[in-house]
Amino acid sequence: MNFSTVLIANRGEIALRLVRACQGLGLRAVAVYSDADRDAPHVIAADTAVHIGPPEAAQSYLDGERIIAAAKQAGAQAIHPGYGFLAENADFAQACADAGLAFVGPSPENIALMGSKIAAKAVAVAANVPVVPGYYGDDQSDDRLLAEAHIIGVPLLIKASAGGGGRGMRQVHDLSDFVAELTAARSEAEAAFGDSQVLLERYVGTARHIEVQILADQQGNVRHLFERDCSLQRNHQKVIEEAPAPQLSADVRASILDSAVRLTQGIGYDSAGTVEFLLDADTGDYFFLEMNTRLQVEHPVTEAVTGIDIAAWQLRIAGGETLPFTQDEITCTGWSLEARIAAEDPANNYRPEIGEITGYTAPDMPGLRLDSGVRAGSTVSHYYDSMLAKLISSARDRASAIRLLDQGLSRFHITGPGTNIAFSRDLLALPDFAAGTHSTASLGAAFPDGWCAPVPGAHQQAEAILACFLAQNDEGASDPWTTLGAWRVTEPSGRRGGAIYRINDEDARIEGREGRYVVTLHDGAAFDIENAILRDGILSYEADGMRHSARVEIDDENVSLDGQTGRASFVVLNSDGIIQAAGEAALGGGDQVNAPMPGLVSDVLIQTGDIVTAGQPVVVIEAMKLLQTLTAPCAGTISQINFSAGENVDMGAVLITINPEE
Repeated sequence: MNFSTVLIANRGEIALRLVRACQGLGLRAVAVYSDADRDAPHVIAADTAVHIGPPEAAQSYLDGERIIAAAKQAGAQAIHPGYGFLAENADFAQACADAGLAFVGPSPENIALMGSKIAAKAVAVAANVPVVPGYYGDDQSDDRLLAEAHIIGVPLLIKASAGGGGRGMRQVHDLSDFVAELTAARSEAEAAFGDSQVLLERYVGTARHIEVQILADQQGNVRHLFERDCSLQRNHQKVIEEAPAPQLSADVRASILDSAVRLTQGIGYDSAGTVEFLLDADTGDYFFLEMNTRLQVEHPVTEAVTGIDIAAWQLRIAGGETLPFTQDEITCTGWSLEARIAAEDPANNYRPEIGEITGYTAPDMPGLRLDSGVRAGSTVSHYYDSMLAKLISSARDRASAIRLLDQGLSRFHITGPGTNIAFSRDLLALPDFAAGTHSTASLGAAFPDGWCAPVPGAHQQAEAILACFLAQNDEGASDPWTTLGAWRVTEPSGRRGGAIYRINDEDARIEGREGRYVVTLHDGAAFDIENAILRDGILSYEADGMRHSARVEIDDENVSLDGQTGRASFVVLNSDGIIQAAGEAALGGGDQVNAPMPGLVSDVLIQTGDIVTAGQPVVVIEAMKLLQTLTAPCAGTISQINFSAGENVDMGAVLITINPEE
């Protein structure tokens, strides 16, 4: 290889993955970090690390000049961008070359070519690869786009030419809405990518998302590593990926793989890349979507079924090495699935979660791989993407891989910010996913009103009461009056002690001593518990002849449980031991719009004096790379706007005040 030191221009789990890939090849790995990532795992794992600025990505991880300066400071001869941030930035790739640094990725020309969906479609057509019927022209006038929309018909998609991840994308089901949706798509595309160009495509309702992993070297050799299925998506973002794709005929698979190789060869590509297709599940027709000129989040499932280290070969190719294997020597064996673990609330429109990770226990089972960028003590901030980790299962067949991933998720415990672990387990249990007949529409069909978190049951209520009792009545306490709060019965004459709690607005009682207790809920349901211990954050006890355990976190007034029956959170209301289910208290009153988390005001949609209706969008907040539209809590007149677009806000900040309609 023609370099010995690589700077990794990224953070989180992919940065840690690349540190290990470099070190496995005998290369020196240099990490970069912002103020927010000073003690992050990828920084500690690297051979050395360079500070690149404040937490804001625009002033650190997205600042190409700082990254190149850091590489020179550390003596690196190459830069690996990972994915996201600068990974598909042609100008940055060129700047690396101009600075005498190897860019671990394709040429700037290929990045620019495939970074434009319009240009990429033209490349596909030239390579005789089918594309979705639509409009991919340069004339971006409203009149031309509307005329083309009438030709395509509804339903159709408006898509940002430079976009991805669902940003700058709008569905149109009625052409009378076209101009309004076009305006919204352009605005979001400009804000997200600095490019307002759009394209129009026929909307394929029952579609599968199939993508082909490619490796191509600088000597002109192109190999495919078979395909992945990424059809299970929410808001156009992947949540579960797998390799190979289920229920795919041999003929369709061969045709898709051949199309991907042909397109890649046609542009002289020379790195790892992914060619993505949309498969019409009703007709069997497939269409080219785009090419990602970088390492993909879901690359581990392909590594699992082929045995080829894609990250290592991306480095080897950048170092001038030739692919040593022929296409026939690459085989696909077994099955692999990946679940993305994110700090988010799936029951609240996938709202990102922030805060310190107070507990982190990962599963350790044969056949499981964990790519993670956090640990206990890490802080999840609003500055970056919400993904924390990826859990990958590998087994001899698909059903076994699904069961293994579900078992792994059940043993993955993260306390602090909420996660999508329970949501991911529900996805694995969807009937059409289990059958391999799922599509990009499956998640919406399964949860038409949104996913609902499991309601804490009586068993979890009893565990919460028991955990509070044990935590407040430890052996080191001076007396029950100062530690237990709602102590009601003392123990003269040998009577057992007890405590009254309030949970879910109902009274509950616990009585007992020395590991034996009875928890009685408001409806009379009683739980006889023996050998109860709370030690090192683990609640352990026996009930009905079985041993039970749950991870417990009691932080000030917050009580969280994570056990066999799932995760539940409660809030201690006062020192008297009264508790209620978490989430009942909302920020702000009925006439205010508050920031649900720290972030950047992206857009203010109203003005002082405007009359609004309940539920009307009024302000857009950007946090963790996602846009969240906040709505008016009531009908009335806008009386006060406290922030402008471009300003940072703290969690709970009053953004807008409304004079309610009488």
